[in-house]
Amino acid sequence: MHPAIKVIIGSAMVVLGIFSSLTYSTELVNLVKAFVGPLLVLVGAFIIWLESDELKLSREKDSDRGFDVQQSLKEQASKTGKEDSTQKTGSDRIACPDCGKEFDTERGMKIHRTQKHS
Repeated sequence: MHPAIKVIIGSAMVVLGIFSSLTYSTELVNLVKAFVGPLLVLVGAFIIWLESDELKLSREKDSDRGFDVQQSLKEQASKTGKEDSTQKTGSDRIACPDCGKEFDTERGMKIHRTQKHS
């Protein structure tokens, strides 16, 4: 069942629970019936809480779906014309001052230093 429908059902349970607890609260014989009202309020509020969180999560998943970091970086590189397929040679490469490993870009070398030498 769709979360929005469950929220509506939960809201109706809260309203009915409040109404029934007001109606039956004065008579001792109807005390059991009056218990149904607060129970409906609690269950309805719980359903509203759970399903509204479910709606929030589904919206977040929809907005997060797009691209992961790696895909986004590849797209940015292709837009700017700096694709990874063009490798630098010889003196164009940047060496790590800690271990001497060579990289195509200064950014790549900085990432390496942060991950390996920090």
